[in-house]
Amino acid sequence: MRREREHQQQRWVLAFAGVVIFVILAIPAYGYYATFVAPPRRTAVEVNGVKHSLGEVAKVSKAFAAAYLGSSGGQPDLSTLPLQIVNNMLSEELIVQRAPELGITVTQDEVDAEVRSRHYPAPKAGQQTDPEALEREYKENLRRYLDTTKFSSSDYREIVRRSLLREKLLEILSEQIPGVQEQVFANWIRVKDDTAVSNVQKGLTGGEEFDRLARVYSVADSYADDNGVVGWVPKEAFPLLDSTLFVIERDKVSDPVSNPPDTYFIKVTAGPELREVSQNMRNLLKTRVLEKWMDQQFDPSKNDIKVNFGSLEYGWVIDKVRELIPAPTPQAQ
Repeated sequence: MRREREHQQQRWVLAFAGVVIFVILAIPAYGYYATFVAPPRRTAVEVNGVKHSLGEVAKVSKAFAAAYLGSSGGQPDLSTLPLQIVNNMLSEELIVQRAPELGITVTQDEVDAEVRSRHYPAPKAGQQTDPEALEREYKENLRRYLDTTKFSSSDYREIVRRSLLREKLLEILSEQIPGVQEQVFANWIRVKDDTAVSNVQKGLTGGEEFDRLARVYSVADSYADDNGVVGWVPKEAFPLLDSTLFVIERDKVSDPVSNPPDTYFIKVTAGPELREVSQNMRNLLKTRVLEKWMDQQFDPSKNDIKVNFGSLEYGWVIDKVRELIPAPTPQAQ
């Protein structure tokens, strides 16, 4: 009886040891799965049952970063890049799904033409060209791009197709933009931090000229020149600024107006009056109507949209993108 109890205790000890060994071995296996296998498969964006994985977000983010590094030599803004990719992935999937009901299609010929336009060499004016040499250079440009981004040819063509669908939707939506609209002639100083806001306020209080303050403190702006002159601006071009642009007294400078992430000091010198919309403002209004269309698609009665992209997912994608970025070269002493 005693010997049987001893054998039973030994079996328990061996069984327990086996469980412990299994757990010890399972820990690194689970760590590998959790670190390398699970994240790429995790769904980041889902639209009406169509899923896009975190691995796709990382792949496109790395491709964009690689192309950026190759073309400019600088580094992309990693603080916003993954979020931009997720937003693009979501909007493109919405457009792809809604395109048939809007009568929007893209042919293979159109995709071919767009790929060529993106990578076909542009000879300098007056330069003699050899069509065969240009064709070879085009193929080499395309090959180099695919090698850099790690896209397959079919992946890249699908990306191009989706971008063309977006352009066609934009053209359809832009038909609702009137060619003549009420506008004001705007000037502004655009700044990014509290110190610049304070300096501009002090300068204005001290009687300094608006254009001089713009030259000193304004950040680079796609719509204003160095003196802060924007030109004729219609409503909805800058929605968060409309309540100032179309109300402020002529030739008076506004208090600081927040339009995150920036702050504006606005001066209107003419209008409002009916005028033809410039091409620059029309392009901006086209972007606004697309933004409105996108907002409408988030109505739960229209689309079932799920986004799973928090800080952990963001960090994982950033780590993947940083694999591309070379370590800084040590400075010579």
